[in-house]
Amino acid sequence: MEDNANRIVKKALSLGCEEAIADVYETNSFQIRFSQNQIDITNSWREQAASLFIVYEKRVVMTDIRDLSKSDEAVGKVVRIAKVSQKNPEYGGIAKGPFKYPPLAVDKRITSLSEGSDFVYSAVNAALAEGAKETAGSFLKNDQTHYLATSNGVEAKDRRADLYLSIRAMAGPESSGHGVECATHFTKFRPEKAGEKAGQIAAMAKDPKRGEAGKFDVIFEPLFLGSMADQMAIRNSAFAVMAGLSPFGKKIGKKVASNVVTIYDDATADGRGRKRFDAEGVPARRTAIVQNGILKTHLHNTSTAKIFKTKTTANAGLVGPDPHQVVLKPGDWKKEELFEECKDGVYVTNTWYTRYQNYTTGDFSTIPRDGIFRVKKGEIVGTWKDVRLTDNLLHLWQNVKALSRETHEVEWWGEVAVPSFMPYALATKIGFTRSAE
Repeated sequence: MEDNANRIVKKALSLGCEEAIADVYETNSFQIRFSQNQIDITNSWREQAASLFIVYEKRVVMTDIRDLSKSDEAVGKVVRIAKVSQKNPEYGGIAKGPFKYPPLAVDKRITSLSEGSDFVYSAVNAALAEGAKETAGSFLKNDQTHYLATSNGVEAKDRRADLYLSIRAMAGPESSGHGVECATHFTKFRPEKAGEKAGQIAAMAKDPKRGEAGKFDVIFEPLFLGSMADQMAIRNSAFAVMAGLSPFGKKIGKKVASNVVTIYDDATADGRGRKRFDAEGVPARRTAIVQNGILKTHLHNTSTAKIFKTKTTANAGLVGPDPHQVVLKPGDWKKEELFEECKDGVYVTNTWYTRYQNYTTGDFSTIPRDGIFRVKKGEIVGTWKDVRLTDNLLHLWQNVKALSRETHEVEWWGEVAVPSFMPYALATKIGFTRSAE
């Protein structure tokens, strides 16, 4: 892998490129998919490939190389594409190494794992014990090694290994719940917790009635809140700000959330989003995006940092800055206290199809899914369906009143694309609309 990465970079430079990055990676993972309480299929794969980034006279091009035996040919094609591409006058370069990194460590019990059916059935049985009738989902063992080489003196290696399980439970045609479990340590992986959560929500969500439109206090399950924190981090990429796809432009140093909200991008935290370095090889770090409600920074790579006259936050992706792992600092409330504080509200457990009506103002809507519960005087008094949460991203975070001390690691392909550590939250005066009949 080291030889391949260095050879790709040298080839790019020999063809006239000023800068080049090669990230050669090897994946050795397997997945189990299940439905109707039974395992359907197991997939395993081992792959070596590379991501390539080149700069030719301020023309920036990137691609993936799937066949490393043909890397010289692939680099040649990319350079030819670069020569006929438009220049990027705002391109500001990549980081200069070398750098020092923390020790490399993965759990060998995860990397050596070759079977996961016990995990699946542990989650399924836990959901059924809570009242679910049917379950479906997937289990993933992820094991990936990266070797990065750049034209600016970076040579770096990383290995990431983790376990992940996502389960949806159904207790009736319109009664479902979702649970996830993530771990980078074998002994901390508890798939039954995901099953219990999914089963409990599904059993509670029986016989939903069409919900109401209006402004309500909202209790957010960590899985739902992860989607909203995702949006806070993604929209604070300097690329999103420059492209007009963010409500956070010109808001550094200004209030964008309530005092209880502190959000970090933290690739050093022990979770699925942990990394030793970003796509330029800059060592991973913890960056406060929002601190006590104040926007502290956008997320930067070396190039965008020069445009904004600041320093990189070690968030380089090969296209633009990206969050690695979102951490919402927990509060000091118990989960039960959040419910007691909710006098006239809604408890939402999951969501999907988050869409913006206006990116620059932050107006959006999203569809709550799985259990949606009406709360009055701290008690669940009914179950809803057919509603949308329709509000503004800044307004939502500015109205967060309280956060639990309990946190959960969440991620799923539908809405929480960035691995996140989330508490429960209580927010006030959040808008709901009815879905079309």
